[in-house]
Amino acid sequence: MIAHAPSTAVVPNLAPMVDVIMVLLVFFLLGTSIEVVRQGVLQTELDPSSGPGAGQAIRVVPRVTIGLRDVEGGRGVQISVMGRELGENDFPGLFDYLRDRAAEGADRKNPLVIGAESTVRWQYVISAMDAATLAGFQNIQFAVSLRPSGSGP
Repeated sequence: MIAHAPSTAVVPNLAPMVDVIMVLLVFFLLGTSIEVVRQGVLQTELDPSSGPGAGQAIRVVPRVTIGLRDVEGGRGVQISVMGRELGENDFPGLFDYLRDRAAEGADRKNPLVIGAESTVRWQYVISAMDAATLAGFQNIQFAVSLRPSGSGP
């Protein structure tokens, strides 16, 4: 029979493993302390006409608003567009103005607001809507003023 030598416990060498853990510890400490170090900031001013995205300036066209004010107790209506008075019952002039605005670049899908006093007859509101529709505007919204424009607050 073969006699076996008494078994000795095998103990791994821990020195390389401790070295690896220390290197990882130093790496993580330095990685998290980078935020603490203040970095200088260079002030720069870029030319807006060069670089990516440079091109034509974006032009914002304001929303078109039509105002209808009662004249002569319901026998007529005063039309104003964007604060500009057109005249009494001048719906062909309203159509021409809206067509010109659309030709200048007004977005026909952008809301067009028809604001009328509560005393304005519906036929005038519908005539204003027809003029806007014929000019090609698609998103027409309505607003009403409950008090006449001549009355105080």
